[in-house]
Amino acid sequence: MDDLLADFVAETREMLEASSGEIVAWEADPSDTARLDTIFRFVHTVKGNCGFFDFPQLEKLSHAAEDALSECRSGRREPDRALVSAVLAIIDRIGVMTDSIEAGEECSAEGDDDLIAALQPGEITSVVGEPKAAAPQQAEPADGEDDAAPKAARSNGVQRSIRLPTELLDEVMKGVSDMVLARNDLARRLREAGEQPTIDGPFDRLSAILADVRNAITRMRMQRLEHLFGSLPRLVRDLSNELGKQVMVDFEGGEVELDREMVEMVRDPLTHIIRNAIDHGLEGPGERIKADKREIGLLKFAARQSGNRITLTISDDGRGINIERLAAKAVAAGIYSQAEVDAMSQRRKHYLIFEPGLSTADEVSSVSGRGVGMDVVRANIERVGGSIDVASKPGEGTSFYLKLPLTLSIIAALTVGSDGQRYAIPRSYVEEIVFGSSDHIDFAEAGDRRLITFRGKRVPCLSLAEILGTQADDAMDWEASTLVLVRLASDDIFALAVDRVYDHEDVVVKPIAPAIMDTGLYAGTTLLDDGRPMMLLDLPSIAQKHELVNEMRSATRVPEEETTEQRKAQPIMLFTGLDGRRRAVRLELVRRIDTIAREAIDIEGSRVQAVIDGAIYPLAGLEHGELTADRCRLLRLSDGDSEIVYAVREVLDAAELEGEVIPSDADAMIEGVALIDERPVPVIDGHALFARHSGGQRKAPPLSCRLPADSDWARTILEPLVEAAGYRIAGDGDEESDVAIELAEAPAVAAGPARRVIRLRHEPDAPGDGADSIYRYDREALLNALKRARMGETA
Repeated sequence: MDDLLADFVAETREMLEASSGEIVAWEADPSDTARLDTIFRFVHTVKGNCGFFDFPQLEKLSHAAEDALSECRSGRREPDRALVSAVLAIIDRIGVMTDSIEAGEECSAEGDDDLIAALQPGEITSVVGEPKAAAPQQAEPADGEDDAAPKAARSNGVQRSIRLPTELLDEVMKGVSDMVLARNDLARRLREAGEQPTIDGPFDRLSAILADVRNAITRMRMQRLEHLFGSLPRLVRDLSNELGKQVMVDFEGGEVELDREMVEMVRDPLTHIIRNAIDHGLEGPGERIKADKREIGLLKFAARQSGNRITLTISDDGRGINIERLAAKAVAAGIYSQAEVDAMSQRRKHYLIFEPGLSTADEVSSVSGRGVGMDVVRANIERVGGSIDVASKPGEGTSFYLKLPLTLSIIAALTVGSDGQRYAIPRSYVEEIVFGSSDHIDFAEAGDRRLITFRGKRVPCLSLAEILGTQADDAMDWEASTLVLVRLASDDIFALAVDRVYDHEDVVVKPIAPAIMDTGLYAGTTLLDDGRPMMLLDLPSIAQKHELVNEMRSATRVPEEETTEQRKAQPIMLFTGLDGRRRAVRLELVRRIDTIAREAIDIEGSRVQAVIDGAIYPLAGLEHGELTADRCRLLRLSDGDSEIVYAVREVLDAAELEGEVIPSDADAMIEGVALIDERPVPVIDGHALFARHSGGQRKAPPLSCRLPADSDWARTILEPLVEAAGYRIAGDGDEESDVAIELAEAPAVAAGPARRVIRLRHEPDAPGDGADSIYRYDREALLNALKRARMGETA
């Protein structure tokens, strides 16, 4: 109701603005009946709307103005200046009341009777006849100014709306769609050009602004289907009461949005389908009880979006279509011969319901039986570029599938490749991406059908090359392919084998020629960021064409004797490379994160090294961009035997890698691409990385350090610090430790031999003989002493 009220307010304001000028022009030329008719229609419309919304005060004013104008239209009254002023005063009053209605405020009825009285012939009131005298009186009190200010503020805060032709919105939407393609092209060129800080920032802002504009313009033309569904329960109730049936209505997908104009155009076809379903499809209560059904019939509406098309399903649980009776009617009507009907398939006989002049009703009623309806439905749906399909099963019910196009649609898509061509798949269908050679993927054949066993469930598998006719099924190397697990809106799953998966991006889907859509392979077309065309695959039609839906619904799980292997999630670290692109490395390779000065990196020809804590490490990652001028962020990677460092721009976060890593041949240092947070992320190949930098810093066995014996302070405070410095704590059985730490005040106890000794004292200030000792809580001095000991040992 809120939306209807908003429409009422917008329409009233629009007519207010137009009628004021018409009234003034009518006063100058009272013989202009066209203007008088325009003014009369306005007040008549307002009066009718007020009756619907129950605004008696507003209805009373508009009714009085309508009566006065009606007398002028019939010639019983000549318009004069007083009448025009009175009508203008009522127009102004309607405007004030409209603002109050929108703001949710009560509007006082004071003065309304004077406005109505001013419409009577020969009446002159202070409201209309003495405007100049009333003005000074209203200007005197200060309270009047105080009351006017809040009203002005409210008026300025009220949401305004305007009406635009849909053709103009289409042009704006096309422009924004072209901007999206241009943005994608520019993004690709920026990636190829490398890091450009002066351009990357403005480009990111431009992308964000463009996304906001795109969403706003899309919402202008779109309307949720719940607005269409809201009017159907009343229609179903009236028809079911008239026919003596009980019908329950169920709605699903009301949040799906459709073009406003398309919503209105589909309303009449939907009405025809509902009438036929209640009259022909659903049985009466007694018949349903005899058929072991619930006494109340079910009429269900479900909406789904697929690419640039909306699929609207209307289904009932009635008696279904009697195709034999329908075929007999077609023969009796002379539409087809008996031989033609006998040669028809069951599916083709269902389509006889769309033949003009054909009805299965035995008698004509006020609801149906005249042989018109479904042929009109099909004609109206096809007129807007849509299609209609029907499926029925005797005793179980009938379903109609309406596929309605969107003039333009921007969706998130996954780009896949097959035989050198790229195709788009709506990302909403993608359940998972796996590699055909994975250990947990098993291929099997059942007749001429290819099946895979994935996560304990056996699902059918199709080859995109075989579907498109570019490669025979027997020539397909299934284990070398990439499998895209597709989940349809009906929760059915099948696998689509492709050559590779490229990327995901927002694509602008545009309609294609009906002849191409009739193939059942494509749902639309779009452009890549480099301007090349790309087709959007129609996955539901492909599944239906290959009879996968029924097969998938009857799919059973593999016997539990083969234990399903649960894939363990692997931890990874996400980071941004020097080129600004997100990458990942397995967390087990990361030892630590370092930040060093730019001067600590030595680049000479192909030799790139970094100095960290007195050690030299090979440096990788510079092939993606330039180092920063001051501080450099590095990942220290270890294979258990040697260490290297990898230059990054920023460390993002740790994440779990649950899906499959799809191998990639684009970069030898990349293990493959994984889908993380709905985004493809290259994963660094640790094996290839350490193979290239085999001369990494070798990990030497840690040095040993002996702590003071029988000292709780040494075990509590000193031991964690020494271990953090890279030493292991020497045990009692060691013959000789690399470093020994002694307390200066403690008596000298020979706990074991040591190559170096570090003495700690209790006092902050060194005594005369304590120059060779360190204050026990001087952390930095102690770490430096341990570092010197380690470097001296290494040297």
